Amino acid sequence: MRSSTITLINPQEQPQSSDPQAPTLSHDELHRFNQLVATLYSCLHSSQGFQPFFDAFQAHFNALQGGILGLSSSPRRMIYGWTFGYPEGFEEWYINSDLPERDEALARYEALPPRQFDSFLRGDARNTILDMLSAESRAWAEAVGMGDSAGMLVSRQNDCNVVFLANRHEDFGPYTDHDILQMNLLAPHVENAVSLHFKLYQSRSNNESLALALNHVNKPMVVFNALATIAQANNNALDLLAHSDTLSISDNQRLQCKDARLNRKLSDAISTCLIHSQKGTPATQTLFVDNCHERIAICLTPLIAEKKEHNGVLAELFRYDSAMEPDIGKLQSLFQCTPAEAGIAAELIHGLNATEIADKNGISVHTARQHIKNLLAKNGYRKQTELVAMLVRALS
Repeated sequence: MRSSTITLINPQEQPQSSDPQAPTLSHDELHRFNQLVATLYSCLHSSQGFQPFFDAFQAHFNALQGGILGLSSSPRRMIYGWTFGYPEGFEEWYINSDLPERDEALARYEALPPRQFDSFLRGDARNTILDMLSAESRAWAEAVGMGDSAGMLVSRQNDCNVVFLANRHEDFGPYTDHDILQMNLLAPHVENAVSLHFKLYQSRSNNESLALALNHVNKPMVVFNALATIAQANNNALDLLAHSDTLSISDNQRLQCKDARLNRKLSDAISTCLIHSQKGTPATQTLFVDNCHERIAICLTPLIAEKKEHNGVLAELFRYDSAMEPDIGKLQSLFQCTPAEAGIAAELIHGLNATEIADKNGISVHTARQHIKNLLAKNGYRKQTELVAMLVRALS
């Protein structure tokens, strides 16, 4: 991003109201507010995403946690996002849970007009946010000591709504009218900064060198940007998808599956990998999609770049005949395992878990898990997802 315009506020430019009790900002508050705006726009030139702004926002408003989330609708799912203040592993759990569909805060903020903040308590300390939440949401709010939540609809896009939200700890009381005034002064700047940030990812014409690099690789590969849309797909991937009965590229440049259940798993897996890429966690996931004609394995690997705006996800696509049995001898040779362990490895390539393997082969779940542990130990892998990805890459 070459340049951006920062519009700061002075006392003469404050919104005027006929209400003599309407809150206004002091000179000191305006100075701190303008620093917050400047920090927001500086994120467009930094490799840290929105983290510097989140840090400043937390300090300015005594916020507990929150972020900027891209949400699909029908059902509501988190597609991508930048977050702050949540415990380790929360985002991955949230993405793969059903909670976004029932999240009262997201529903409230999605229904707002763009660029307008609202909070649950609206400054009324006599009430509690816990009474406004479902049992599931209330359990989480109680666990973290949430006292209030404020948010806004940043924008409506073709395939998702972008929401900014900020929860607050009960020790600081509800957000006041004064807080909401400042948030609403900030709202158009948030919209501008997010819009400019998105432009870093939405031009496929800027990825010519990436396309050339991918086309030098013989296997089908797709790269997703930080918005979970396709930055590039090489020719092999485009050919595979053009002839697939299961997978395709949607009009909004997302990888989609015809089966609704598998499509949701695919979307959640890509979103989870994006969170891993932002946190520098190289955790591979493998999904299997199939019908009676074909089986496709999708290995998803977080792309962790020196500059966070270049983070994303690499998808390797493997299509093979679902009726074809893996070569047990080759498995033994490549993965240093016994015939029994190779048989378990063959089932992992078909996407089965330990319980399904046990049921299919008439063995105990304990035995199936022990074989998987042996395969992990013999091949130096810590996680089953890493082992499955390597099995697929080796034999598909």
